[in-house]
Amino acid sequence: MSNLAPAVVQAGLLRVLHRAFVQARNLALKGDCQHLYDLADTCELLPELMAHWDESTLGRIRSILSEYESNHPQSGYEYLSLLDGDNSPMAPKGFNILDNQRDETETCS
Repeated sequence: MSNLAPAVVQAGLLRVLHRAFVQARNLALKGDCQHLYDLADTCELLPELMAHWDESTLGRIRSILSEYESNHPQSGYEYLSLLDGDNSPMAPKGFNILDNQRDETETCS
């Protein structure tokens, strides 16, 4: 039996994954294949890590996201802030399983 991530972490990771799909779509439209590859490489492990949670998992996830942000500082997406539940007015909206609500998000500009 697997140990699932705590609900508050699940909410943050769902925000991260949702935003990653939005960014992936935008990168595909721009034809930025290397950046798209890096994003997919970063996010592909997150669902598995969510399903096999232990005391070290959050640190591993933070490290993965931090490395991506370091390699792509101009991407405009702050995945660590999404993970941490940034509720500032400028924070992107997304899924919030804790409040059982879904906000609309912006799409390609």
